[in-house]
Amino acid sequence: MINLVLRKHPSSIEDKPCPRLMRGLLILLFLFLPAIAIADSALTINQINIERFPDIVIYLTATDERGNPIWGLSNSHFIAQEDSSAVVTREVLPLAGGNEPLFVVLAIDRSGSMKGQPIEDAKQAAKEFIKETMAIDQVGVIAFDDRVTVISTLTSDKNALNNAIDGITVDRDTALNDAIMKSLEPLSSLKGKRRAIVALTDGKENKSKASREDVVQEAIKLGVPIITVGLGDKIDSNVLKSLTERSGGRAFFAKYSSELPDLYRVIARQLVNQYRVTLVSPKGLDGEWHKLRIQVNAAQGKVGTERVYLATLKPVLNAKVLMDYRKKDEWEYLAKIVFIFLIPTLLLAIVVTIYFRRKKAMRLG
Repeated sequence: MINLVLRKHPSSIEDKPCPRLMRGLLILLFLFLPAIAIADSALTINQINIERFPDIVIYLTATDERGNPIWGLSNSHFIAQEDSSAVVTREVLPLAGGNEPLFVVLAIDRSGSMKGQPIEDAKQAAKEFIKETMAIDQVGVIAFDDRVTVISTLTSDKNALNNAIDGITVDRDTALNDAIMKSLEPLSSLKGKRRAIVALTDGKENKSKASREDVVQEAIKLGVPIITVGLGDKIDSNVLKSLTERSGGRAFFAKYSSELPDLYRVIARQLVNQYRVTLVSPKGLDGEWHKLRIQVNAAQGKVGTERVYLATLKPVLNAKVLMDYRKKDEWEYLAKIVFIFLIPTLLLAIVVTIYFRRKKAMRLG
C-alpha cells in the first residue's frame, strides 16, 4: 500500500493570509474609486440663504448617475455638518410641486460658429427647457456674440418666450463673460429666491469687457449659481468649470448640437426638482467663512457635497473677502484632489508590494 503525502503548495490560501489581504485591498481599490467619482456629481448645493440665521436655507439638486432627479427625500435621508460639527436638519421640502417659483436666465451663444444646425438645436433646447418649467416659474433669454442682446425679460409666458427665441440669428464673436454679467442683472433684485443662469457656448471667450473673475465674484455676491453648457471640441472645459463650481452651479458638455435638447431637459428637471433644506446652525454670525457638508443616504446610494458661506447678514464682499473665499475654496478643492488620488495610490502600492514579496518568497521556497 502506497501512502501519498499531500503537501500544500506554497501559494495555498490557507497557508498564508497574503492573497486574502491582496484580494481585500483590490476590492477596496475598485470600490473606492467609483464612489468618489459619483459623490460630487450627484449632489450640488446651488444656493445658501442665511437671512433668518441661525436657520440656513439651502437649495440643492440631488440626482442619480444618469442625471435624473432623486425624488422622495425627507429629513431622515440628510446628514449635515458645519465645520465638522453636527447640524440639525429642521425641514426638507421638495419643490417639484410648484411650492416656490424658479427664476432662470438662458444665455445663448449666437456667434458665427453656431451658424446652421447648431443654432437651431440651441433654440430648440431653450424651448425644451421652458417646457419643463412650472407655471409659476419665470425664464428670461439673452443672446450673445460680440454684443449681448436681451431677447426676453423674465416671464412665465411660454408662448412669448418661444416666439422670442425663434428670432435669434447668428452673428460674430463670443462675449461669454459679458453675457453672464448681463444675465445676473434681472436676478439681482430677487434676493432669497430660487435663481440660476444657464449659459451655452461653443467657443472660447474673446470679446468681453468683464473678466472671468469679475463674473464669478458677482455671482458669489448675488448668490446666483451659474450653469454652463459647452458644445463641441473648441471650448475650454476648465474655464467653464471654474465659472460654475465656485458659484454653486455645474458644467455640462455636449459633443454634438443634436444632444442639446435632451441635455436642457435634464438641466431643467434638476432645477425644477430642487430641494429646500433648512438647517439650524450651531455657529454664530462671526463674519467668517464656514463650510457646510451635506450627505444624502438614499436607495440609490450615499452622495455628499460641500460648500462654504460667509456668516454675516451684512456682507461686504470686497476684493479681499472674495479672495479669501477663493483661497479657501481652492485649498479645499486641492485637498479633495490629493485625497482622491492619494488613497487609491497607497492601496495600489500596498498590493504591488505584497505581490512582489509573495513572488520572491515563492522563488526562495
